[in-house]
Amino acid sequence: MNENYADAFAAVWTALASALRTEAPTEEVVAALRNPELLAQWPLTDTELGEVGAGATTGVAELQASDETWQEIADDQFKLIRGPGEPIAVPWESVYRSLEGLLFEAQTMQVREFYKRFNLQAPNLNVEPDDHISLELDFLVQLLTRGLAASAQGDADVARQHLDAHDEFCRTHLLRWGPTFFTRLTDGATTRFYRGIGLLGQDAMKRLGALLEPAKR
Repeated sequence: MNENYADAFAAVWTALASALRTEAPTEEVVAALRNPELLAQWPLTDTELGEVGAGATTGVAELQASDETWQEIADDQFKLIRGPGEPIAVPWESVYRSLEGLLFEAQTMQVREFYKRFNLQAPNLNVEPDDHISLELDFLVQLLTRGLAASAQGDADVARQHLDAHDEFCRTHLLRWGPTFFTRLTDGATTRFYRGIGLLGQDAMKRLGALLEPAKR
């Protein structure tokens, strides 16, 4: 991943993670994600990064049109990724990828080990699974920002190590389940706010997949 894309995806992962934590987003986060100036600068609508997908423009439009109350958005978030019962868009990787569809399965431990490679760990270790969507996105932000910082300091080797690790984690983890998660989020949302988040997430998965695909050949 080159640095132009790294900067764009760091911003995208940060925004998406802020709406997908275990608790409902704060009123400040909701306001920021509906801010017209922020939406006008959504990174993946920048034509310099390639052809803009329909998901990006539609997702931005949904957030722009979102006029739900904070409580309506919080209620939607609860239904989508917390419950009651099984959430519509389960936010843990192992549920999608393990044979039993349970928490704290092999995929969770693999994610934990990947974090440890960079001296990071989930904030609620052994309480909240390490492979929650927001934690994986936060980890990717760390890799990209560290890589960009190293590049700015002239350390090309460290920069490449972090940018390559971002791509590796996406191939082996996020892209294996993120597209399904964001599709379920979009389809199950009852607010324009979370439909917008879902569409932007789907678009990011498609753009990321297309970006990383050539390296697999």
